[in-house]
Amino acid sequence: MNTDPVHELFVPVLVATGLLVLLFAVVAMLLVVNANRRHRHRAELAELHLQRDAELRRAEREATEHTLTEVGRELHDNVGQLLTVAQLGLLDHLADAAKAHPRVATALEALDQGMEEVRRLGRSLNHDHWRHLRLAQALELEATRLERLGKARVHLRISDPMHDPPADAKTILFRAFQEVVANALRHSGARTLTIALDGTPPTLRVHDDGRGFDPEAPRTGSGLTNIITRCRLIGYTATIYTAPGDGCSWTFTPDTAHDPSRRPGG
Repeated sequence: MNTDPVHELFVPVLVATGLLVLLFAVVAMLLVVNANRRHRHRAELAELHLQRDAELRRAEREATEHTLTEVGRELHDNVGQLLTVAQLGLLDHLADAAKAHPRVATALEALDQGMEEVRRLGRSLNHDHWRHLRLAQALELEATRLERLGKARVHLRISDPMHDPPADAKTILFRAFQEVVANALRHSGARTLTIALDGTPPTLRVHDDGRGFDPEAPRTGSGLTNIITRCRLIGYTATIYTAPGDGCSWTFTPDTAHDPSRRPGG
């Protein structure tokens, strides 16, 4: 029985056509899945960027509030006393114009010191001023302030040269440093702080000689978690070591695989 050649080719052609359709369907599905993954990745990057910007704005606001609080304390405890000394001296000897008089000289000197303090505090209130400082300069100013007010002995070690982190990373890193120092002075009874900054990008280390605490013990606040989370957003790993009676050590280490200045879609 003779078979029509057309009928003989029908089945192979049908199978080949089916395979081609299946292949195109698989390729199309892979393209769709890949596109969805790309969109999801971009959305995650955008969300991370928004979170980091939100934390940056919050850190800037908290840093300003922190500075204002400290300014209020310094105005009351430091500048106020200097101006009071100057006022009493001038009132007692205003009629005596002899500037060589010891008490008048002391009063004038105190007044000069008070005015210098007012100018310094005015510079501290200027957020743009400290934001444009290098991280090392900001740490030096904070160390000087702490020692001048008698809050703690500060040992500061800065290794130069180094490149500053980007402005947003620097702001969050400095705010984390402020929180660590405030916690050490407020809760641990620390009297000595050791601060070290070195490397490119810089690694920051802060150690206090306070009473320490059990890191596994339940805590009601979220301060430690906030510090770690914020630093992660700028490409830093914040680690803490502490134990009862052993003080507390923080290390802020840059993730070299992370570029804090990178923007989604950049």
